[in-house]
Amino acid sequence: MSIYEDLGIKPIINASATLTKLGGSRMPREVLEAMNAAAGSFVDLPLLQTRVGDRIAELTRNEAAFVSSGAAAGIVLAVATLMAAPNEPDPMAYPMLEGITKNEAIVFTSQRNGYDFAIRQTGASIVECDDTLESFESAITERTACLVWFAGALAVKSPPIEDVIAIARKHRVPVLVDAAAQIPPVSNLWHYTKVLGCDGVVFSGGKGIRGPQAAGLVLGTRELIAGCRRLSSPTQGIGRPMKVGKHYRWHSRSGSAASSPITTKAIGLFSRRWSPRNRRMATSRFISPV
Repeated sequence: MSIYEDLGIKPIINASATLTKLGGSRMPREVLEAMNAAAGSFVDLPLLQTRVGDRIAELTRNEAAFVSSGAAAGIVLAVATLMAAPNEPDPMAYPMLEGITKNEAIVFTSQRNGYDFAIRQTGASIVECDDTLESFESAITERTACLVWFAGALAVKSPPIEDVIAIARKHRVPVLVDAAAQIPPVSNLWHYTKVLGCDGVVFSGGKGIRGPQAAGLVLGTRELIAGCRRLSSPTQGIGRPMKVGKHYRWHSRSGSAASSPITTKAIGLFSRRWSPRNRRMATSRFISPV
């Protein structure tokens, strides 16, 4: 009898996707072993967050990285940081926004969704623009903190992200991408930031990465990640409820990217369970050196 059946719950066969309501993904044995190893000691959590973030940034080819308690939590902390920029964010300023004048986030009409609340939780207002470049540019004002772009199926009716980023740069508007479910391919870990030039990108840790479901990644500029760290638990303020445990922040001690649960090993273990055709495609497209 399984641990779930002890509670009168029958495990199900997931023929859908890495949905939160179904428990996300299944973690590989190596990840579970790493979590158990990390759980056995006390540690300075802010220091651990910094050191693990530095290592993840190196593995994912980013300036900086932050482990969040899920993708939605990453959106909250990243948007709050961008609202205060170029100043250091005050954890106690949200959601009343005392002293914060950049209190608007732009979202394209076709991309509006339930995760709007992660933006609004900061106290920011959402400014909706039509799915045209002209509408986006006209929505930019001195109150604009950022554009939040929801990648994947929600973005298919929006203008090309490259053109959107060009306009945002012209007006010095930061771009934050919600790419929670956009892995694989593993190259997306650096595509939005290093290739396209977005300020930050958020991923779920419990979907394609196959880590703990209540974990996520924020990748981007040093300034953005420094703000997320300042706002996050155990600091009192907006990020205090978004706690990430020590066993969610583990990374490879061997120095090898291939042995890190959050990068190529996670994707590699996932791809080996696919069909031969998909396995060949994964090898050529997804398992790039990190």
